Amino acid sequence: MIPVWGFVAVTAPLVLTPGPSTAVVLRNSIAGGARAGLLTAAGANSGSLSYALLTGFGFAAALQHWPSAWLVLRWSGVAYLSCLGVQSLVRVMRPPVARPQRPIEASRDGWRSFAAGYATNVLNPSLAAFYLVIVPQFVPRGSPFISSVLLLAALHIAMALAWHTSWALAGATLARVLSRRRPRQALDLATGIALLALAGKVLKSVGP
Repeated sequence: MIPVWGFVAVTAPLVLTPGPSTAVVLRNSIAGGARAGLLTAAGANSGSLSYALLTGFGFAAALQHWPSAWLVLRWSGVAYLSCLGVQSLVRVMRPPVARPQRPIEASRDGWRSFAAGYATNVLNPSLAAFYLVIVPQFVPRGSPFISSVLLLAALHIAMALAWHTSWALAGATLARVLSRRRPRQALDLATGIALLALAGKVLKSVGP
């Protein structure tokens, strides 16, 4: 029998600890409203599902033969988080520009929000370690491995999606307050610093 409650007890603190995906969901919801935040959340959790499928179908075992893949993943995560952080800092210097969006532009921005969330989680080595190392430990010997991993992934994604949704809605509410330039600049500055700090944290984990 799968230790569901034990898995939830271990996973909940990880979900509730603000990380790269939470920061990007909040950032996009403030910049583009609830829709952008929710699409970012959907993208982030699609990244989690990708790792669940990779774990279930043996990618975790493959990494034991090619450990250098971890190094590539970590450096990619550092580069991506640094890029997002720099973009936020650059916006501090730009005046807010209000312009109506055409349907095609709105659709394109929605795809960008989804892609940003997906890339953030796929390039997050902590999430990779969670799925490739921790999740398999909760699969009892003799249980169907793939279905067990997918069940545990469903629990994690349900918790994470609820958490991200709350941040997306909170960000959309804050966007009304932060429509003025100075508060918006302060938040962009704080977000940029936070993302760069997360990149630095990942960088410290990059070993030879």
